[in-house]
Amino acid sequence: MRALNQLAGIVEAELRALAREAGVFIFVVFFPFMFSLLTYGAGQALTGGEASPTQWFYQLIGFTIMMIALTMSSSSAWYFRRGMMTGRLEYIFAAPVSPLTAVLSSALTSVIFNIASFIVVAAIGVIAVYGPYYLVNVIGVILFLALALLPVIGFNLLVGILTIFFREPEPVTNLINAVVSSVSGFTYPIILLPNFLQILGQVMPYSHIVNGARDILAGSFKYVQLSPHLFLLGYLIIGLIVFRVGEITYVRKSGVHW
Repeated sequence: MRALNQLAGIVEAELRALAREAGVFIFVVFFPFMFSLLTYGAGQALTGGEASPTQWFYQLIGFTIMMIALTMSSSSAWYFRRGMMTGRLEYIFAAPVSPLTAVLSSALTSVIFNIASFIVVAAIGVIAVYGPYYLVNVIGVILFLALALLPVIGFNLLVGILTIFFREPEPVTNLINAVVSSVSGFTYPIILLPNFLQILGQVMPYSHIVNGARDILAGSFKYVQLSPHLFLLGYLIIGLIVFRVGEITYVRKSGVHW
């Protein structure tokens, strides 16, 4: 119970800090519209106006989930890197609050922020393409993302540990984000990729997230599509285990006293 109270307190404080940065939220919402409209416009030009609004919606949701994926991995890497540079990481490991609680609080804040931005984008897209009646599906996608983004937290714990190991965030995030962007089906179906890249895309959580979100909003989601997400929760378990091992190793090397 104490850990949950600490978690809630830190999340609340970080959300209040984010609330003062409306510009960031506006940019995160604006980005998917800008790029999806550009690609949709190019598609209209190339097909002689035959590109359908549902194809724009496909791109809109894809770019939104891609933005979530890239920002979460980058913020995770920089969280650990800034902690190393400023000494905050040693403070977190030595503080009365569990280091895992502090790190998970930051990750949960990011999840809440990204779900909020997704709701705005999805609501506008659903109204424009399917009509106001389909807005009820946005509630379903909120619940879906709350489950589907849990493996991403574990995935980004691994990113954070890699950042500590390599001591620089750019080599880690650039490689991971390039792979994620290429094989996750954000802007095109992964079936267009070679088989080994399709497998890589399917073992990571993002292709399942983006396809599930699209189907829920369009009203074509089937509950069997939840099955992969139960297995993908393994990322969260592995991430927690690796974080704990990394925490112990870092504490021993840095000489931090609990």
